Amino acid sequence: MLFAMLLFLSGCGRKNEKTDSEKLLDAYLISEIPAIYGDGIEILFDQLLQENEEVAYLNFSVGERIDLDNDGEDEQIINGPYGGLYLDARDQKVYVFARGEGTSGMLSYTNYDNAVWIVHSDTSHMGRQMFWLTRYNGGENIVEEHLLAAEYWDSSDGVYDENSDFTFREEKISMETYEALRKELFGW
Repeated sequence: MLFAMLLFLSGCGRKNEKTDSEKLLDAYLISEIPAIYGDGIEILFDQLLQENEEVAYLNFSVGERIDLDNDGEDEQIINGPYGGLYLDARDQKVYVFARGEGTSGMLSYTNYDNAVWIVHSDTSHMGRQMFWLTRYNGGENIVEEHLLAAEYWDSSDGVYDENSDFTFREEKISMETYEALRKELFGW
């Protein structure tokens, strides 16, 4: 009994220890190490904040940590313009593995089909509602990509109807199916 109690207590202390990826993300947030963008540019968190201090609506802030790439380790969300940035710590570095790309690439995520999916969406332009969904299996390993879309370019009132084009997983779908999927994925 005493041996089992000692094993339990020794294991309890480990849960409070940070993983290497948590330490790397923490180091980024205090600007000890940079995050690496896909194009090789390295930016410290302080630099990211300073770049946008004059334009209030472009400010970045620290968001939550959740497993965005389905590898069992949490990634860091940086809130900011167009959905901000998603950071992944791997190989002793911090990488920007997803970022908002303007109004035609708003960044978000959703839980769907027992996984987290990264979503880039365009719902602010006339004639379309488009959602590009990407599911990762750790790091930059893309497992699946799909498009959910409503296209209604010829609509005089800027609203889709049953005659519009709807797509999911590269197949044409009905307006009812589109709306059901959009509600399931995004809640609206």
